[in-house]
Amino acid sequence: MKKLILLLFIPLVSFGQTYKEVMSIKSLDTFKKVSIENNYEQSDSEQEGLVTYGYDISKDDDGNKSSSKWAYYIPKNDMFFFAFSRGNTMSEFFGTEVDNSENPYDLILKDVKDKCSYHKIVNHEGTDFVTYSCPESSYKGKLRFAIKSVDYQTGIIMHFPKE
Repeated sequence: MKKLILLLFIPLVSFGQTYKEVMSIKSLDTFKKVSIENNYEQSDSEQEGLVTYGYDISKDDDGNKSSSKWAYYIPKNDMFFFAFSRGNTMSEFFGTEVDNSENPYDLILKDVKDKCSYHKIVNHEGTDFVTYSCPESSYKGKLRFAIKSVDYQTGIIMHFPKE
């Protein structure tokens, strides 16, 4: 019985780390650390000045890359962002399998809503983002959250150093 109770708490501990890891990103080095430690692999970026990591990247016959999770960092302005597929299949996030009804985007947003202060709505390139200020963050600036639909729903978490 004790083992069963312990197993029930393991995913909760793993999910709690995701918020803390996002809060810890303050430089390209810490961004790479968080990405690599969570099994993301570096990807060649087609855009100069963009550091890109993907989770379990695959390529189609034309060489196009796809992943259910992407992480990006722009060194010139210390901006980072994450994009998470919000499909209906099971996915693995930070070593723990989760149902996408509680996907990484939703889990991090839930923690941010509990621990951070709402700032304002910001429109960026035609998409409205809800913006939060987080006192536990190592970075300067705000976190932005939005769900964008292209071919499928994508949860986007962006850090902007200046508001």
